[in-house]
Amino acid sequence: MTKRFSLALIAVVALAMLILPASAAVNQITQGGDVFIGEEGLDVSAAVGAFNQVAWFASGTNPSTDTPNAVIAVGNPASFYVAPADFVGKTGNWYRWDGGATRNQVAFNVVDPNIAIKIWDQNANKDVTGKSVPAGNFENFRVETNIYSVTNRLNYAGEGFVNIRVKTADGATYTSLWQSTTVSVPLTNRVVDASLWYWVPAGNVNQGWNTGVIDTNGARIYKAGVYTVYAEISLNKMKDNYKAPDGSDYTGKTVTTTNTVSIASDTVKVEASKDVVVRGNPFSVTVTGRPNTYYAIWVKGTGQMTGLATDQPPLMLADQKDVTNDPMGGPYDIGTYAYEGGAGRTIKQDVPSGPAPTNGVYYYAAVKTSNSGTITVGFTSGADTKDKKYTIRVERGPGAINMPAPWNVNLYGDQYKSDEVDVKVEKGTVTVVAAGDQSYFLGQEIKLSGTNSETDTVYLFITGPNLPGNGGRLTDPRMAVTNNIGNTFTTADVMDDNTWEYKWQTANLNIDSGTYTVYALATPNDRNNLGDAQYATVSLIIRKPFVSATASQSTVAAGDKFYLRGVAEGQPSPGVAVWIMGKNYVLYTTESVNSDGTFEKEISEGVTSNMASGQYFVVVQHPMYNDQLDVYPRADAGYPYRYVVGPYPIMGAENIIFTLQGPGSLQGSDAAEALVIALDNPSVDDTYTKLQFLIEEPSIRISPITEKMVGDKFEISGTTNLAVDDELLVEVVSSSFAPTSKTQSGEFSGATGTVKVVKGTGGFNTWSFPVDSTTFKPDEYIVKVQGVTVDVTETTLFNVVEGVVTTVTTAPPVTTAVTTAATTAPPVTTAVPTTTPGFGALVALIGLGAVAFLIVRKH
Repeated sequence: MTKRFSLALIAVVALAMLILPASAAVNQITQGGDVFIGEEGLDVSAAVGAFNQVAWFASGTNPSTDTPNAVIAVGNPASFYVAPADFVGKTGNWYRWDGGATRNQVAFNVVDPNIAIKIWDQNANKDVTGKSVPAGNFENFRVETNIYSVTNRLNYAGEGFVNIRVKTADGATYTSLWQSTTVSVPLTNRVVDASLWYWVPAGNVNQGWNTGVIDTNGARIYKAGVYTVYAEISLNKMKDNYKAPDGSDYTGKTVTTTNTVSIASDTVKVEASKDVVVRGNPFSVTVTGRPNTYYAIWVKGTGQMTGLATDQPPLMLADQKDVTNDPMGGPYDIGTYAYEGGAGRTIKQDVPSGPAPTNGVYYYAAVKTSNSGTITVGFTSGADTKDKKYTIRVERGPGAINMPAPWNVNLYGDQYKSDEVDVKVEKGTVTVVAAGDQSYFLGQEIKLSGTNSETDTVYLFITGPNLPGNGGRLTDPRMAVTNNIGNTFTTADVMDDNTWEYKWQTANLNIDSGTYTVYALATPNDRNNLGDAQYATVSLIIRKPFVSATASQSTVAAGDKFYLRGVAEGQPSPGVAVWIMGKNYVLYTTESVNSDGTFEKEISEGVTSNMASGQYFVVVQHPMYNDQLDVYPRADAGYPYRYVVGPYPIMGAENIIFTLQGPGSLQGSDAAEALVIALDNPSVDDTYTKLQFLIEEPSIRISPITEKMVGDKFEISGTTNLAVDDELLVEVVSSSFAPTSKTQSGEFSGATGTVKVVKGTGGFNTWSFPVDSTTFKPDEYIVKVQGVTVDVTETTLFNVVEGVVTTVTTAPPVTTAVTTAATTAPPVTTAVPTTTPGFGALVALIGLGAVAFLIVRKH
């Protein structure tokens, strides 16, 4: 049988060769006809006539008047060569040329050839170049070219000039392709007579390359795999003459690009994106089979499951492209597919029938592969997905005949094509942590975070002393959560990376200080139903907030700034309130609290300059649990702090507790005591701390300065009640320094500069100013120290004297230290003070004389 088929094949090929025309030259060019770059052996006699040359005029020039841009000798007109070296870049009309005597006679039109090929599927009626086609589809070839005008040449007798090449993966090249077991269609010497040309009539599903044709033994002639396709021009040695710049065949000019088409195998394969899936996460499977073909896909062997909560297989995602599910209410046409080995059972019977209202239609589907023979189907898992191994099966077989169109085409006779893949669904995990050291103050924001690989939502509740036994909401700990009722829990969304975060505001919570436990769950299970739940816990210590404060200095100079600094735990959103009270004086203000609990309130120079000397009382108020200041001042009758009001004795009302400003107001310590009593009331949850400070008139003291000699280095120092880091301006000026006439030098003698106040002891701060008297003149000096920002000044006097040089004769030479000079003999110079008569100078002279007498006597 095989031998007879082979003989028939040879006979068909021989017949095709016989009916092809003999190899005749397609070379007769009439005047104005097309010639293609690379053609040789053309007979252009009729085109050029009696002229020996042809000329070309570039675009924009006038053949009637202009000089040609190129002139070529025709040579032998019966064998003309359209040489690429002469004609590339010079396409268009070439004119007969005799030097210009004759004009505007076109000889021929030079054309730059082009060619392209595509594989066209007759069944799908579309381009499948580079794609996969089912075995059995008919394929066509679509050629796009500009050389079709060859068929219009003089004496053209149907000679072919395009060869289509089809190669197997092994490199074998076909010269024809079988359309049936008895008919083949040639690929070589094809006559392309249109710019868009088809190898066989387009759209005819029974003509062309039959990719499923079988031989006499029932085996497919064209095996599954990749085939390469290209076309080439065989016209007048054009392909040999017209080469690319690198010397290769000129792609796009005389040969097409090499394209591919794949014949799909009859097998089907399914692969999963993940072998193991954590419950709550999606996965997908990819089916690879015949292109544009329907397959049944389902979660195999799950019919014994209920499909109810915690007993469901993974579900297919709804509304996927090329994935068709039965309507939830029926009819269940796709579900009627009878699968292989099921003894007549259908795929709908092999999956759960619940839950309502989906009725199991998302456990199976009919899927259609793409042009390349693949499709990806998405599945989802959740809290109700039972953790176990599942088998996803894809199949196509005779069972499809019971299905409605287009799934009921029996492609494989009585054969089944199928594949399976296993996917294991595991329980996810939940974690929870609390930022910080797990010890917090009421009113503080607590950041809870963690992971949840099980579901898209984290459910939170809290347990602790006297809270509901099954757990309470984080936002209202005394309100119990209800098992499986999600909206009774505090919830947080899970991000794509399985992380979650919840910022718990503990202000105004109805709980006391103590130890509490926060539960984080993948499902809304209360504390009494944690058996199958995925959860984690974190323990927290909740403490009562407090406030502390100190003044930067206990004694403040009027007109000097100072600070109230402290710590207010619990991150109170309104901050803390600062009350300052003295005789006929009230100041109320609030200050925000930093993230670390610290606060600082500056009492500026402008404020203290208006404060009389005396004692002042400070109360710093913390809003505590309800995060609001329950006691506060209220303006009235032109007084900004007329009354102090609070929540008692009538709850919810603004009750006047006492008068702070104006007629009948409390003063100083009485007002401070009344405020403390108000804050201590049981109806007020605010807490406080208290302190006091003194305001004094600013003062600077200068320590006594002894008499100094020119050249001495010393410090002028003293004390002050000005604040630390306040600046003092120190001026040291000769008392004789005064305006001079133009003829006098007017030299300045003294020093000036600023110094900062440093912290001292005994209630006073200190300051010091270094002096170098090297440039000083002997004189009485005035020291003036004054505040830079505070209006206070102090002065004092001291003297600077000058030393004299004396000569003392001694022998032999001896070195003796006298005052600050070295004494030697012969002549020694000694610095001896000399000033206007005074007790100090007299004593110094007597002492020096005594020393000199002893030295002379010794020698």
